[in-house]
Amino acid sequence: MKKWFATTALLAMTLSGIAQPASALGSTDWEKKSIYFIMTDRFSDGDTSNNNYGGFYANKSDPSKYHGGDFQGIINNLDYIKNMGFTAIWITPVTMQKSANAYHGYWTYDFYSVDGHLGDMVKFKELVSTARTKGISVMLDVVINHTGDFQPYNGYAKAPFDQYDWYHHNGDITATDYSNNNQAKIENGDVASLDDLNQENTAVAAELKKWGQWIIAQSGVDGLRIDTAKHVPKWFLRDFDTAVNTFTIGEVYHGDPAYVGDYTNYTDAVLDFPMYYTIKDVFGHDMSMTKIRDRYKDDYRYKNPKTNGLFIDNHDVKRFLHDASGKPGATWDKWPQLKAALGFLFTSRGIPIVYQGTEQGFSGGDDPANREDMVLNTSNELYKYIGKLNFIRNTHPALQNGTQAEKWVDDTFYGFQRSNNGDEAVVLINNSWSNQSRTIPNLSNLASGTTLYNRLGTDSVQVNSGSISVTLGPKEVKIFTK
Repeated sequence: MKKWFATTALLAMTLSGIAQPASALGSTDWEKKSIYFIMTDRFSDGDTSNNNYGGFYANKSDPSKYHGGDFQGIINNLDYIKNMGFTAIWITPVTMQKSANAYHGYWTYDFYSVDGHLGDMVKFKELVSTARTKGISVMLDVVINHTGDFQPYNGYAKAPFDQYDWYHHNGDITATDYSNNNQAKIENGDVASLDDLNQENTAVAAELKKWGQWIIAQSGVDGLRIDTAKHVPKWFLRDFDTAVNTFTIGEVYHGDPAYVGDYTNYTDAVLDFPMYYTIKDVFGHDMSMTKIRDRYKDDYRYKNPKTNGLFIDNHDVKRFLHDASGKPGATWDKWPQLKAALGFLFTSRGIPIVYQGTEQGFSGGDDPANREDMVLNTSNELYKYIGKLNFIRNTHPALQNGTQAEKWVDDTFYGFQRSNNGDEAVVLINNSWSNQSRTIPNLSNLASGTTLYNRLGTDSVQVNSGSISVTLGPKEVKIFTK
């Protein structure tokens, strides 16, 4: 576990007036969690008094403006999240913004201030501490690659990030740079015209690491999601990871596992974009389940695949239900595909991450259509289904961070077994639109005569010489345990 608070680093922090963080969760702790991803401004407006902070007015009729969501809104609805079984939340950045369109938090102006639309540091601490009392850890989104777009006409971000040589001045990263894998430009150019920080400047590097320590110590958050990680020099990702001394998961927006996996040598984990694309193909477009098998073959490229952040969509891509093909002849019927994808998400190796609104059947397209204002309906079938999946995962260590072994694969059917110190789970997924029957062989650690129960239904099967015979309905997922 990457915790060294007993060392001189802690002494230095204490002497400088920075308190020790309240949490010390490592990779093994995060392997066991499931994460609910919150875009704070679009979640819930718990305090209308901060809606027009700084003269940037909330306007729900404009998808590019602030809509009023804040820390208080999350605090008020932590039970909504807890009752779905999530054990962690990831929230969008909290740093002070300076734009009418910066509701999302990714365009920092003042690193050392909390954006007033969300609340203040006291309220942020309250959110973290209240969540912790409910068994929910908090992961904070941070941006160490860039600030907002202030140059050349609007000066710079707030001091100390107000100096010319604290930035690269290489122009925007182009489509050609991406297609040619021009890593030097990808790391040192401007993403969407946002001012790119110059980490090679030792003062910049030192300040970013100092800020990372400060925000963790001030708020007590349990981990960090590092935005635009592929645009940050790898050596600095490692230095930042060491300095903040907490669990870090990097956003490496790329479909090649060789490219993405290398970043786990510099951060603790990564968001599994390669698996995202596979989920999109297999479950969203009825492609062959052999693509899942082939994707798992690249797991050796990751330092620890059990910490890969698994997701079916997020705030930067179309919603799963927008992109999914639907049932042939009835393309409006997409929920079976979504439920199959969610069943895979909560049982596969990795940390399941669900973007707010999935449990309400949101189906928005590209940004900003995929950043809908939340509806908090606990009666929704998807809300209940996710709650059931989370309950099964939370009560079975095998599904949290057990070993995983493939037991069956063909075009329409996939089966695997997960094991953890005597806890066994057999997961079967039918990805076709018709009933499918299979006999699944070579099950481990299960004696003949053992009864396995489908935790997503009421049926059961008996193990016979290491095999079980099953029938699954269209797009059905079954999770068998003792």
